[in-house]
Amino acid sequence: MSVALIMAGGFGKRLWPESSLTFPKQFLSFDGKSSLLRQTYERVRKFIEKERIYLVLREELKKQVRKEIPELPEENLILEPEGKDTAPCIGFAAVYIKKRLGDVPMLCLPADHLIREEEKFREVAEVALKEAEEGWIVTIGIKPTRPETAYGYLEMGKKLKERDGHSVFRVKRFTEKPSYKKAKEFFERGRYLWNAGIFAWKLSRIIQEIEKYLPSLASNLKELEKYSQDREKVKEIYLRLPRISIDYGVMEKTDLAITIPGDFFWDDVGSWEAMERIFPQDEWGNVVRGVVKPIDSSGNILVNHEDKLLAVIGLSGVVVINSSRGVLVMSKERVQDVKALVDEILANDRLRRYAR
Repeated sequence: MSVALIMAGGFGKRLWPESSLTFPKQFLSFDGKSSLLRQTYERVRKFIEKERIYLVLREELKKQVRKEIPELPEENLILEPEGKDTAPCIGFAAVYIKKRLGDVPMLCLPADHLIREEEKFREVAEVALKEAEEGWIVTIGIKPTRPETAYGYLEMGKKLKERDGHSVFRVKRFTEKPSYKKAKEFFERGRYLWNAGIFAWKLSRIIQEIEKYLPSLASNLKELEKYSQDREKVKEIYLRLPRISIDYGVMEKTDLAITIPGDFFWDDVGSWEAMERIFPQDEWGNVVRGVVKPIDSSGNILVNHEDKLLAVIGLSGVVVINSSRGVLVMSKERVQDVKALVDEILANDRLRRYAR
């Protein structure tokens, strides 16, 4: 039987001031109902029983996760002493789950992405798990709907088979965030998919690939397994793990990578610009959320989470976010720069609390 690992330890810096270190974007709601984390759990719960769903997260997020998913067994929360990017968290979780359940296929996915057309997602995920059972390293790619410079891409290679109505391809290469010219070329060629960061593999396979391509991480994982009951020792070992993504560390190197294209709606909600893809716009092209009054303004993203009026006059192409943690005003062209802003805030003793 398969398991699912939901990676719930991220930050989402580009969604500050709504997202913060202790209340990151996976706890935000973009439909007025449940959080992205809860939606991810419910999506997976439709085909994997709750006892086989695991979350890996930073220790400081445990209390909030318990509020979001109180029915999840305590032992299914895998606590990282510190966020170390996806390769360490996946390796740590793989060792933990394999020790408990043996060598099983695992679906691995972020907690903070928005997915619609969930039946299509389920079909692709189930095919991915079947391929994982056969020893492949599987990534679900998303068919692009536009040239996009904020996402990584993968190029489909040779078609291997059809499985349950879905095509399975070798991965020819991965490309990190491209220029607009290159993204446009990828979109037009039709052989490229967005790299959604949704994977499937047998636990033994991903551990083997980490041993092959990230030997330093692998040796520390063996120590973590040895001292798994000693929380202080786990923390000591974990803090010395390398900070590296599974994409850079394994996916771009392995010769076992295959992909299954998914044509469901997917968005990583990576910056405030995503609001234009998620919500409708008014007749002047503004995205308006909350109590907002725009006058002679067009093409803006205006979000007000406070109980007071946000008024905007004569502005175009700007983002204004009003939150209890702060107010953010910027041009839409600078949405990716919010991450650098948050890093500066965290490095400033006087301002740090506004990003926590």
